[in-house]
Amino acid sequence: MMPRTRKGDDLLVTLDDRDMITDALFMQKQLIDTYMTAERESANSHLREALHDFHQEEENLHTKIFHSMHQRGWYKTPVAGQQAIENAIINWEQKLVKQPELRA
Repeated sequence: MMPRTRKGDDLLVTLDDRDMITDALFMQKQLIDTYMTAERESANSHLREALHDFHQEEENLHTKIFHSMHQRGWYKTPVAGQQAIENAIINWEQKLVKQPELRA
């Protein structure tokens, strides 16, 4: 798709597909964080359920955007080696010993 140009306040901005989808992914991350916080801190169970549904919808959209970017090579994820995986497991096991409240 051709880059889109927008003029505003004597500033010419050109956005290509990668710019727009990167912005959409960033927006989804912010929405997910906002809904998650509101859901956790809601005292009303009906509101909390509604926020949970919105949160889940945003996570599903985030996943679609992420996979679209990843397939195009626009969001690269490093492959963890065995040592990094083992270190992460050990780190979390230590956290759970120190903070048992983290267990579900």
